[in-house]
Amino acid sequence: MKLINLSKYYLYLFLLILIGCNANSKPLVDFPLAKGNQWTYAATIKYHDDDIDSMITKQTNWLMEVVDVIPHGNASAVIIKGFPTDLVWYEGKADRGNYLLLVDSNKVYLSNLPPEDSLNLRVKDTNDALTDLKTGYNIIFDFPLVKGKTWGADPEMPQRSDSMYAWVVQNTASLTEAAAIKYNTNPDHSIFEFKPGVGITGYQFEHHGTVMTLDMKLISQKNQ
Repeated sequence: MKLINLSKYYLYLFLLILIGCNANSKPLVDFPLAKGNQWTYAATIKYHDDDIDSMITKQTNWLMEVVDVIPHGNASAVIIKGFPTDLVWYEGKADRGNYLLLVDSNKVYLSNLPPEDSLNLRVKDTNDALTDLKTGYNIIFDFPLVKGKTWGADPEMPQRSDSMYAWVVQNTASLTEAAAIKYNTNPDHSIFEFKPGVGITGYQFEHHGTVMTLDMKLISQKNQ
């Protein structure tokens, strides 16, 4: 009888340890994408105004927010308003567009389709596998963000031996430094800065020919 009770005790202890480990485990995607969450950025934009044939430097604040979260099986479709790329090729005015981020396992896909009513209906249909959205080319973040990790190469281009035309993690995030993820092409390059638990803390875009530079830095965050 004592042996049986002892076995039950060890089984109970093992379950407590297992539950504790799971409770302390880090999420696969440490990106706070709850409905209502907001990020405000200070943006500096430089571009050439053809109408006056002059360089323009513009400083503005930019708001990115989560307007809806739609469960899709084990995944989540997150509607974002005001993604940082809205300010690329800024010409004096920019509207905050709607974007769909599909969070599936450890990956975040940025849809190249506008999240209009038809797409919203699709993500609400759990029988729709959303295969056209879950492509390597659409991956914007692939966690964990570890230095040297690469994803998102254009499948229509020949395989390359360098780090061009794909997202490359420049450094691993730390308590004091965000990870930098760079996409470099011949005409331009983009860099997202991402800090786990915070999200996108910065974004830079620069065209290597026509003058167009964008530098965004997070200045405040609001979580619901």
